[in-house]
Amino acid sequence: MVKAMVWLILTALSGGGVVIYALYQQYEEQSAEFRILYRDITVKLSQNDVILALLSNSSDPAVVQKKFPYILRWQTKPHKPPRPDINPARAGTYWINSPQGSLLIDLPTLLADFVRSQKFRHFSLSWQGTPLLTQGAEGKGDWWRWEKEVASPSQPLNLLVTNNPDWRSLPWLVLVLLGIFWAAVIYFYNQYQATKRQRQIADLRAHFSELARLNTMGEIAAGMVHELNQPLTAILSYSQTAQRLIKQQQAEKAEPLLDAAVMQTKRISSLLLAFREKLQSDEQTLQPVDLRQIWERVAMLLGNEIERGNVGIINNIPGSLPPLMASPLGIEQIFHNLLNNAVQAQQQTDKAWVTASASQTESHIILTVTDGGPGLSEQALQQVFMPFFTTKKEGLGLGMALTETLVQRYNGSIQADNSATGGACFTLIFPLIQPEA
Repeated sequence: MVKAMVWLILTALSGGGVVIYALYQQYEEQSAEFRILYRDITVKLSQNDVILALLSNSSDPAVVQKKFPYILRWQTKPHKPPRPDINPARAGTYWINSPQGSLLIDLPTLLADFVRSQKFRHFSLSWQGTPLLTQGAEGKGDWWRWEKEVASPSQPLNLLVTNNPDWRSLPWLVLVLLGIFWAAVIYFYNQYQATKRQRQIADLRAHFSELARLNTMGEIAAGMVHELNQPLTAILSYSQTAQRLIKQQQAEKAEPLLDAAVMQTKRISSLLLAFREKLQSDEQTLQPVDLRQIWERVAMLLGNEIERGNVGIINNIPGSLPPLMASPLGIEQIFHNLLNNAVQAQQQTDKAWVTASASQTESHIILTVTDGGPGLSEQALQQVFMPFFTTKKEGLGLGMALTETLVQRYNGSIQADNSATGGACFTLIFPLIQPEA
């Protein structure tokens, strides 16, 4: 619509200029014709003064009529009483009066050639408002008007002509070509803008691709730091405790701690392998995953933190629940982040607990993880899954963002709320049948 309006305005402005110029040319041409007509009529009327001076009583009427057919009558004596210089007789005729005599002029015959060849729509000669010769329409509504008094001492007749523009002679082809020209200009300008915009978009995409690559590398590095920090801390804690027990001659108590440290080390190896696969390809091999077993494994991995915080872990995931098609390490990371956050949120709680429950519908598995902590603030409910949002002093704010990414990778969804008891409640919904990744 905007393009059509621009085309219409440009065509109207340029076409209007062409029309105005063409009308001006017509006006100038007809003004020149009026000047020619005025000159010829003035010369023709001036001849009457000469003829009047040369006529005498001895002039042969037949010769005079033959040479000057427009002279109807004449007399060489002045009228008594004297008449005006011009005395209209009947339509188209008038007397020229002077001390030398008078002439009765037939104006249509005198100006027959001029009247017949003139191209104006209205033509008239009058004397003091009395029309002597009129041809064509009245001319009151015509566009152009030319009027001038004949420069003759004895015949100061008023010449008036009017006309209208000749619309048929306007440069219509030029107007059509102007419309085509502006349409072509607008088309090529739009093509240029579209090409320029595509080039800018391509440049921006290249720029954003580079930024995205750098940002992805940063996220991967931050994710590795976040994911590796917890098992490394656990390994350090297990190793220090085992070392202290060995020094106290309690080596039998150190063996479970060393086994847990080995398990955390294997977890680190699995995490590094997963990150490597992520860098090489987004594809992951999906396999049936037992959610109950994964939850118990994660609870064992975080056993040190759970024991130190005196947190009760409740596993209400049914053993009859059908397996979920996913990556075991991915589900383990999801449970690990949820359980670790729940444990840390209840450090100041006397009776800390975390419950994992699951149910099945016809097409989905619904999993909930609820804790007995203080719950999530309004800001946290809105931003808990945003990268780098954290309520911990030393947190990176990547755990829940990575959790949401992993859940969505398995075509699932995750939602954060506060439970009726006041603690945080995370609801995860996974489809039963997963497409191949």
